[in-house]
Amino acid sequence: MQTVVEAQETSKKSSISLFYLLILVLIVLVGLGLSGLFSASYDKAMRLGFEPDYFFTKQLVFAIGGIAAACVVFFIPKNFYRLITPLLILVSLSLMLLTLFTNLGESRLGARRWIQFGSIGFQPSELVKISAILFLANYFDKHSAKLKYFTANVYPAIVVLIFAGLILMQRDFSTTLIYTAICFSLFIAAGTRFSYLLYMISFVGVPGLLILLTETYRLERVIGYIFKDIDPSGMNYQVNASLAAIKAGGLTGKGFGNGIYKLGRLPEVQSDFIFASFIEENGFAGGSFVIILFGLLAYTGYRGSIKLRESDPYLFFLGFGITSVIVWQALLNIGVVTGIIPPTGIPLPFFSQGGTSLLVNLGMSGLLCKVLYNAETQKLERGRAVVSQNTSYQEVTYE
Repeated sequence: MQTVVEAQETSKKSSISLFYLLILVLIVLVGLGLSGLFSASYDKAMRLGFEPDYFFTKQLVFAIGGIAAACVVFFIPKNFYRLITPLLILVSLSLMLLTLFTNLGESRLGARRWIQFGSIGFQPSELVKISAILFLANYFDKHSAKLKYFTANVYPAIVVLIFAGLILMQRDFSTTLIYTAICFSLFIAAGTRFSYLLYMISFVGVPGLLILLTETYRLERVIGYIFKDIDPSGMNYQVNASLAAIKAGGLTGKGFGNGIYKLGRLPEVQSDFIFASFIEENGFAGGSFVIILFGLLAYTGYRGSIKLRESDPYLFFLGFGITSVIVWQALLNIGVVTGIIPPTGIPLPFFSQGGTSLLVNLGMSGLLCKVLYNAETQKLERGRAVVSQNTSYQEVTYE
């Protein structure tokens, strides 16, 4: 009997590890992100005439709101998400159209991606990501047996492509790329045939390639990526400055607040290139630690989601999609900062300045925690059932 009890305790300890590991990773990422943003942004804030902690304070407010949102979404029953999914799709569509075709839309740096309500700005494409994941998770769960037929894939593909087109119209090529990649990965996870996916990719890939080639600044980025020395002070300036900051950091970095590339040398240092400033001050060791944290997030998210593949497909798709959004954005941003891929406008989750992005990422993280909690509690219940059966068998044998 002692062996059975010990096995039950061991199962209990292992069953809660992923859930708590994810929470720990998220806490560290948010903490590092806030400290890194403060260090990277205080000089730019002062140059713009603001207080040194201007960007940090705004980000802290959204971080607190995001943590509160994560706690709320964690305790909401999953059936509620099924219920509000059509409403979220409708709201996302409305906000995208308002951004593009009304005075509420605000243009920044040549892109019309933000909608302004008084002093509050919001980027609707961030809401589109989670709305699409909820929509596809719900659809694939209910129609999994029909996905081998082409017609069953048409409706969700149309919804995905409509939003992809709207994001592209906002001149946000990088978000379009991430969004479509996440959606197609969910189609693959759902078991959609490869031939059907090729049809869908043709509808996105061909127009996307044409848009890439017809936009001068995007073409310049690709050329600059291929020929890195062609214009070091022009099209390649950002990436070259980023690589120089990373090199200056060495192994252990210059120390918190001691970086110099954030002092006007590195454009968008508080946003897209914050990771370069972080490495300059924390070195290769600090940058590697952040990459490991995102790796742990990927491990916990995917592993926990896969556990629900058979028992709860809805939560499986939900966890798979959320993990992919956060991790792939991080990989894309780090790839740009280190010069591995051409420059894009993707922020680093939990680090880059941007209240909408942080709020949505933390909200999604709350949902991911819910997925892992369900995965681990279901595993614990199955373990208890096995222990109970073994105990019953031993008692009957003894008698």
